[in-house]
Amino acid sequence: MCVIPATQGLMLSDSCTTYPTMPNVVMQGMVGERENVQIMVQGGSGMVTPVVDIEAEYTVYQVGYVNCTATTRYPGSGGGWRSDPLLSIPPGGVQLTTSQPVVFWLSITIPAKSTTGTFTANGEQVTITLTPWAGSLLPNASAIHRSFGEIWSFTIDAVQTIYGPDFNQGIAQNYYNLMTDMLLPPDSLYKGAPYANFSVYQYLIDTGAYLVNVAAIGNAPTGCPQPYTPEWVNSTIDAVAPTIDKILALNSGAKPYVYGFDEQPTSCEANIRALYGAVKARWGDKVYTVAALNWDTMPSDLPLDIWVLQYQYYDQAKAAAWKAAGHEIYLYHCIEPSGADYLNTFIEHNRTQGRQLYWYAAMHDVDGWLYYATDLWNPYPGTQHTPIKRINNTPMTDFPPANYIWAPRTDIFANGDGQFLYPGVGGEAVPAARLLLQRDAVEDQLLLTAALKKDATLAMHYINVIVRSPTDHTDDTLLLEQTRASIARMLF
Repeated sequence: MCVIPATQGLMLSDSCTTYPTMPNVVMQGMVGERENVQIMVQGGSGMVTPVVDIEAEYTVYQVGYVNCTATTRYPGSGGGWRSDPLLSIPPGGVQLTTSQPVVFWLSITIPAKSTTGTFTANGEQVTITLTPWAGSLLPNASAIHRSFGEIWSFTIDAVQTIYGPDFNQGIAQNYYNLMTDMLLPPDSLYKGAPYANFSVYQYLIDTGAYLVNVAAIGNAPTGCPQPYTPEWVNSTIDAVAPTIDKILALNSGAKPYVYGFDEQPTSCEANIRALYGAVKARWGDKVYTVAALNWDTMPSDLPLDIWVLQYQYYDQAKAAAWKAAGHEIYLYHCIEPSGADYLNTFIEHNRTQGRQLYWYAAMHDVDGWLYYATDLWNPYPGTQHTPIKRINNTPMTDFPPANYIWAPRTDIFANGDGQFLYPGVGGEAVPAARLLLQRDAVEDQLLLTAALKKDATLAMHYINVIVRSPTDHTDDTLLLEQTRASIARMLF
């Protein structure tokens, strides 16, 4: 038995000698923070059921594997069976064989007091030591989202498509709850109209969301060849007004926003001014306008509250001028940047990189992050996805991770892009390991921001140990945790 950092992605053939390991589980963090680790059990055969004995909230999964095939869309793709889905452990345990180790994923919430316990499986045991940072407390979800905005799009329609006639509100709630627990409000970014059921907005607000998306309203063809007419602008705003007014009437402090003009060129500036200008004229600062625009120059008087910029294009001087004019700036990633050296969250990439993206965000004092999809399940054209299942009781699963975003093309795809969830049997929401690590990223961002406020020079020194630019970073699982601990000592 050995302990492996959660940020270490695994191949099916790996063993306790493949990577640097730890003899026991040692975790530290803010009270309420969620920490993760992997525990590999090897040797022997039979059914194995893990037993955790500790005074703390915890969840244990089995690490599953998906078969990643190579694509020409980005370098370093493929590689075969790679770890990603986190599978529920059946009542009878999981199968261990002499040729195939079992890897468990242990997720623990840091308690208010230091404590020790044990993890036991297959007759072996490791010690668990949990240490809260003195005087620390993870803020509630509302405070977290107000300090750094999260727009990680989740679309319940995709879940409904998978389950068909078996879909029900209970299944929907499984997915909503999982995303909320990961500190990523489950809101759909690209919906063309407000949610028909206002209870979705109520759920988002009640669970701490700060930004709530009313609808994507600026959906012109690429380049905006036709100017918006005043009649069209007025009718578009009138269509979303009842929902906006109902959200504002709650007086919750949540901020409704409209989205549009996704990655459009500068030729759309006139349409942005027409549509978003009308939104601002009607509601002022009560409603935000948001767009992902990779423009070289951003006019400071554009009626745009949140400029979302693909992170490798970030320019300190331009961002400072934009913020000085009273706006906010978010960063985003998607299939791009896809170069081998760029940080991204493909299954094949080092798992530290999802967290490093947020270290990069803290380094530049940006206001939030956007990711375009978490449940975009586009199978090979002409086929249909079914809920993920183990193959013959092994950790291998039958869910193809290739996302055919450009269907009907079959020559290019992306493994895990737009997919941080897997549909489980019976409506279970199955998290990717990358999803749980994204909660770690959210928690990291809080820590880093606080450290930068206390001593910007020292905090920046530590951040630069891990990330220096979009293509210059150190993907070291153990060094990441050591550096995080050094930053914590600045504060606690």
